[in-house]
Amino acid sequence: MELVASLLAGALIWSGFAPIEFPLGPFLGIFILFRILLDKSIGGRFLYVSLSGLAFFLPLLHWSSSYVGWIPWISLTLLQVLLFSSLALLPIRRNLSSVFLFAASFTVIEILRMKGPFGGFGWGRIGHTQVDVLPGMYSLVGVAGISFITVFFSALIVIFKVRSLLSFLIISVLSPFFVTPSTAIAQVDIAAVQGGVDELGLDYNQRALSVLKRHAQTSSAVVNKPDLIIWPENASDIDPFQNAQAKEIIGEVIEGTEAPLLVGAVLRDSLGPKNVSILFAKDQSVESLYIKQDLAPFGEYMPIRRIAEFITPEAKRVTDFQSGERWVSHRIGGSIFNSVICFEVLDDDFLRTGLKDSVFVVAQTNNATFGRSPQAQQQLQIIRARAAEFQRDFAVVSTTGFTAHVASNGSVVESLEQFEPGVLDMTIEARNDRSLASKIGSWFWVAVFLLSLLVNRRSVLRR
Repeated sequence: MELVASLLAGALIWSGFAPIEFPLGPFLGIFILFRILLDKSIGGRFLYVSLSGLAFFLPLLHWSSSYVGWIPWISLTLLQVLLFSSLALLPIRRNLSSVFLFAASFTVIEILRMKGPFGGFGWGRIGHTQVDVLPGMYSLVGVAGISFITVFFSALIVIFKVRSLLSFLIISVLSPFFVTPSTAIAQVDIAAVQGGVDELGLDYNQRALSVLKRHAQTSSAVVNKPDLIIWPENASDIDPFQNAQAKEIIGEVIEGTEAPLLVGAVLRDSLGPKNVSILFAKDQSVESLYIKQDLAPFGEYMPIRRIAEFITPEAKRVTDFQSGERWVSHRIGGSIFNSVICFEVLDDDFLRTGLKDSVFVVAQTNNATFGRSPQAQQQLQIIRARAAEFQRDFAVVSTTGFTAHVASNGSVVESLEQFEPGVLDMTIEARNDRSLASKIGSWFWVAVFLLSLLVNRRSVLRR
C-alpha cells in the first residue's frame, strides 16, 4: 500500500505544474510522502522517495522528449530522481525538529538541482507553483522560501493536524497583505511580437530567413508607436551584422514603426554562435547587446559530448554556443531593464545579480523546439514566480507562445494565444524598490539547513 501511496505522492506534486496547475497538489503530495517516511529505515526511505521522484519527474519532464525520443527524457528524469532521492539520507521522526529539517532538506536539494551538474537544471521547484496561493510571500522569501513554507506546513499537518492547517489557512488568506506593493516610477509602452515559425520542432530554424520575415511581417500590426518593440529569442537566427538581407529587414521594421527594437538573434564567428539580445535605436544603431551567459546544457552546449553522442545520435546536432561573461543592461528613456533569455530564469542567484538595477524585465524565449508540450506553460509559471519574487513587471516574448504581460504580483495581465502570430500591446510599470527576496542568496537556505540539522541532532541526543 505504501508503494502505491508513494507513487500517488509524486503524481500529486506534479499536478501543481502545467498543464494541470493544481496548487494544492504539492501540499497533498508532500503530506503523503512525509507520512510514509516517518520512522522508516534508510533503505525504505530511499525506495519511497525514489518512487515519488519517478512519479513526479517522468510526467513533468516529458516535454524533453519532443522530437528527440525517449532516451534524453529518461536520462534527465533519472538524474533528477537521483538528486531528489538524497532527501532519504536523513531520518524522519514525529517531532517539530524533524519537520523543520525535512523542509530545509527539500529546499536545499532543489537548490542543488538548480546549481548542478552541468550548470544545473532548476526545473520543477515547488516554489514555482504557489503564486495564486501565497502571492505576498514571494517578495519576502523568494522561490526557495516558498518551497520551504509549502513543505514545512505539509509535513507539520501530519504531526499537529488541525492547528497546523488553521495556521496555514490564516497565512494564505493574509498573504496578499504581507507586502505593500512598491510604487511605479514610470510606465513603458511595449509591443511584443509573436511571429511564429513555419514548422515546430528541432528544425524550426532551418528556414531562418522565413522566421525573421514572419516577425517583420507581424510587426506591421504595430500602429501605436510604442516606446519599445520586442522580438523573441531566435527571431533572427541569421546574424544581422554579417547578413545584409537580415540587416535590411530589421532596418525596415524600425523605420516603419519609428520605435526602438529589441531583437533576439544568433551571432556567428569562428569560435561558435552566440545567443544575444540586441537593442537597436530608432536610427538603427546598436544601443546595447547582451550575450546569454547561462546556457542550457544539452541544448546550447553538450557536456560529456562523447557519452551523449553514444547514447543518442541527436546530440551530434547540438552546436556549442559561446557564453557571455557579464550582464549588459538595456535602457529605454530613463528606464534600465535587462533581458533574460530562455532558461536564464531558473537560477536564483544569477537573477539576483543581474536584475538588481532593472526597473522591469524582458524574458525572451523560443518554445518552438518543444512543440505542443506543456514546456511553454511551465516556463510561464516560473516567470510568474520570478515577477512576484522581484516585484517587477515581466514582458514575456516567445516565438510561438506564450507571449504575455506578467504583473509585479505574478498575475498574467494579458497573453496571446499559443501558436497564433500577433502583437501584444502592454503598458509596463517600472519600479526601483528592491524586494527582500532579491537580497537573499542561496547561502541563506543552506545556513537554515545546517542550523536545522544541528537542532535535530541535539534533540535526538537528548532522547
